[in-house]
Amino acid sequence: MGQSQRQILYAFIRHAGLPVLAGLGYFVISYATISLKTTNGMVAPVWIANAFLLALVLARPARQAPALIIAGMVANVLSGLPAGNNLQTALVYGFANGLEIAVAVAGLKLHRNGAHAFSDPEALPHVLIWAGLVGPACGAFLGGLGAWANNAHPLSEAYARWFLADALGLLIFTPVFLAMFNGEMKRSLAIQTRQRRLEVAALLALTAGAASIAFFSTESSHLLLVVPPMLLVLLRSGWMATKIALAIVTVIGGAAMMGGYGSPVMHSHHAAHHLYGIQMFIALLIVVQVPISAMLASRQATIERMRQNEQSLNLLASASPVLLLAFNLEGVCTRVVGTRELLLDRPFDALIGAGLSDISEEGQYDLTRAHSAALEDVSTSQIAEFRTLKLRDAWMEATFRAHFDECGRCIGTIATVQDITQRKKQELWLSRTATTDSLTGLLNRAGFHQRLEQALVKATPGTLSLAVIDIDRFKLINDNSGHQMGDTVLREIACRISSQVRASDAVGRMGGDEFVVLLATSNWDRVQEICGRIVSAVSSEPIALPSGNSLRAAISCGVVRYRQGQSAEDFIHEADIALYQAKRGGRNRVVAA
Repeated sequence: MGQSQRQILYAFIRHAGLPVLAGLGYFVISYATISLKTTNGMVAPVWIANAFLLALVLARPARQAPALIIAGMVANVLSGLPAGNNLQTALVYGFANGLEIAVAVAGLKLHRNGAHAFSDPEALPHVLIWAGLVGPACGAFLGGLGAWANNAHPLSEAYARWFLADALGLLIFTPVFLAMFNGEMKRSLAIQTRQRRLEVAALLALTAGAASIAFFSTESSHLLLVVPPMLLVLLRSGWMATKIALAIVTVIGGAAMMGGYGSPVMHSHHAAHHLYGIQMFIALLIVVQVPISAMLASRQATIERMRQNEQSLNLLASASPVLLLAFNLEGVCTRVVGTRELLLDRPFDALIGAGLSDISEEGQYDLTRAHSAALEDVSTSQIAEFRTLKLRDAWMEATFRAHFDECGRCIGTIATVQDITQRKKQELWLSRTATTDSLTGLLNRAGFHQRLEQALVKATPGTLSLAVIDIDRFKLINDNSGHQMGDTVLREIACRISSQVRASDAVGRMGGDEFVVLLATSNWDRVQEICGRIVSAVSSEPIALPSGNSLRAAISCGVVRYRQGQSAEDFIHEADIALYQAKRGGRNRVVAA
């Protein structure tokens, strides 16, 4: 065989191989089902061949559907001829089954991806309509006419037989074939443990045993034996095993009927009544089992999605420096999600059941305020900053927002907690930079004015004193020694001034060589004593310079007491006047106004 011939053969197998295999499979199932009828005059209660073809069409790309359906139609015609059907009747049956599959496929494709329709519990109503009603009804219309013309059955009876057999076959066996074709059954087995597989196998075997007793027994009460194992499969093994269990029960029930066995409830001398009895029993199982199974599968899928969302949330939160705390209406922590780092100062388990005061004793009032405000106005977020019990240098920020359950009822708050220590340090640094003199480390003009305004708000006459200080002949120091030496003098004098005041007093540099001191005391003698010590501290010791030399400096100081109704500017102006008097009086002295 040449290369071109091999390529032609490979192309034929690739494009025509699947339809050929589909036709062969359809032929085998169809011929076996028809042969059962011709052996003892009974008709199979379900038509499985169409379920095989529908599953194969749904599992393959849409472009392959026409070829597969045509292959099934041809196989149907060929399987009917040996059974005694003439060519015309066989063609009618083949076209009827092809129409049924085409209608079912088209309807399922309209709703969603047909390959997943039978495995999606939410698509159950759509499956029942197209695979259990519309598709079989279309096929039964033509097939019933053919059966009526060929066998002289009443048209209603022929239609009912066709419709029920095809509808049951599609609903019961399509999910099983589809799970085999698209790998769902293999994946379902792969994720289960060996013990779980043995449990499923045991339950299916129990179902098969109960079905055998029920359908082959002549006792009517034995029919109920099928129900308990089916419920066990439903509750213990889930959606996939329920499909298989229904198929097992249907096969056993059909085999019993074809052999003439069955309870008096379904058995009758009239073959049609026996057929309808087994079909109705199987339909009843579908009505009872499938909706419950679909509901449980949907619930399990919801739980799985929630579990995956929970895992994703935990993974996301653990990778970010954020902690999520859920509080009930009383402010008790009910849930913790987030980083496993010690964002707070205790393990996660210790936070469950903790109140807002347990999270931060110092910040409990801010936390309670934010929690309550979020509950009062559910449309806004509330922020609280706090420090924990042990990590005193660490700052946290909690953003509270109302939390609702699935019914829309407010059940508490959700707080996102993050470490803002670096931000607080940055804010503190910026605040200090804005109010601190960079050369001396004292308050600058803006910082001192802010401190003075705050003190004047609650000051009474005589409780505050203000000293304004100026370095004597500082211009000569700069001119003779340079600005670098001048800066050294400024820093040293600032240090000596600060060493003589109390922690409750404020010292600032107003600019150049001018300093101010705010003294918070009503003892006027004490104020003058402090100012005198400041002047003495500056002049008593020479100032060491970077060059190794030293020089002596002196300051003049004017100090005044606060009078009722004075503004900050008036207060400073009076101290300036006292300073000028000290300079005119010979410098290196204190003048009290």
